[in-house]
Amino acid sequence: MTYNIKNVELVWRGLTLTGFGSQKVEIDQDGQDMSSGAIVYGIFGECFSLPNPKRGWRITATFHPLSLSYPILEQDNLYNFEDTLIVRDLNNGTTDIFTNCIIYATLKKKDSDERVVTWLAAKRNGR
Repeated sequence: MTYNIKNVELVWRGLTLTGFGSQKVEIDQDGQDMSSGAIVYGIFGECFSLPNPKRGWRITATFHPLSLSYPILEQDNLYNFEDTLIVRDLNNGTTDIFTNCIIYATLKKKDSDERVVTWLAAKRNGR
C-alpha cells in the first residue's frame, strides 16, 4: 500500500511525525509466505486456519535532513525502542495500529536531500 503523505498522519511513541522528504509512505508485508495462514485439516474433516508467525509488516517513510522528527527517530533506532506506530488515513478516517514495532534502519546517503526510515512491525491492528 502506498499512501500520499498529505492524506496520512504518522504517530510514533506519541509524537506526530513531521518534515517528510517524499510524498509517500509505503506499507507492505514481508515474510516467507504472504498468505495470512495455512489451513490445517483434521482426521474427521474439521479445519482451522493456522496463523503465519513469520509474517511481518514494513513501513517506510523519508524525511528531510533538517526535519525535527528525524533526530528523534535516529536516536530511537540507536536505543532499540519498541513501541507502537499509528498510521491515520485522513481521507477515509481509518487507522492502522502497528504494535511490537521497531525502527529497522535509518539510511542516509552523503549529501542526500532525504533520509529513509524503515519500521518493522509484528502485528497490524492486533493480528
